[in-house]
This record gives sequence, C-alpha cells and structure tokens, in this order.
Amino acid sequence: MPNSSDILSHEQILQKIDRIAFQIIEDNLEEKEIYIVGIANKGYTLAKYLVSHLSKLSDNTFHLLELKFDKKNSIECLTSEFKLKIPKNQVVVLVDDVLNTGETLMHASFVILKHDVKKMRTVVLIDRRHRLFPIKADFAGLTLSTTLENHIEVEFENGEFLAHLE
Repeated sequence: MPNSSDILSHEQILQKIDRIAFQIIEDNLEEKEIYIVGIANKGYTLAKYLVSHLSKLSDNTFHLLELKFDKKNSIECLTSEFKLKIPKNQVVVLVDDVLNTGETLMHASFVILKHDVKKMRTVVLIDRRHRLFPIKADFAGLTLSTTLENHIEVEFENGEFLAHLE
C-alpha cells in the first residue's frame, strides 16, 4: 500500500502507461509510423516505457527520440536550433512526466512544430492543472488538483516507478 504522500504506485503507473498506449493507437489508426519524443530526463524515461508498451500492442513502427534542454531555462527552445530526426509530415507524440505550468511542454512543442509535422499530441503521466501557458495534455495518466506549494515528484529508479506529493 502506498504511503499517504504517494499518489501512484509502480503497478498504477504501469496501468496508466498501458491506457495511454491504447489511446495513442486509437488516435492514430491510419498511421504506420509514429515518433515518440521524450523530454529529457524523466519524460524520456516515460517515453521509453511507453514505446515498449506500444510495440506490444501494435505492429506500427515507433521511433523514440529525446529532446534535451535546460528545463529551468526552457525559453532556449525558442532561440536554439534543435534538430530532431523527424521527417516531414509525421505524427509526433511529445512526452513528459508532470505538467504543471505548461512552460516546458509549450516550449518543447515549439521545437516539434518547427519540423513540419502532420499532427502532434502531448502525453504526461500527471497533469497538475496549474497552467500559466495555453497548452494541455492530450493524454494524461492522472489529473490532480494540488496547491501551488505542493510538488509532485515522479521517480524512475531500477525499473520501479513511484509518484508522490511533497
């Protein structure tokens, strides 16, 4: 049983990843290839597990990419020339662990949209609903209203996942 501050156990996180994988497949029934872009570090870790689940459920080709930038200075996405190996007219799913203000996801979306994609979707494990930027998660494992003082930490260590509220 999780501690009182734990919001998702390892098993619950795996269930959330499974559900999100089904949603991505249903959203892209006509696609043969999908690019999954994880925001470094935890978003990329989540994206790896998501691709693993997607590959078990579908014969589609899933390309895993990592978008690295300083989350504390995510505005660098607007001024730097990030180049990911995404061909034109592809479907891209952008993945991060927690959506809080939306700043990181918004700036990462800017990088993706510079690649002339066909469609982009966003995935987060936990959506906190404290938007300062006009972006949403298309697929979220858990939507949770918290106070601004709360902090949600997602841990991916030794193949075990845990999400807790601090």
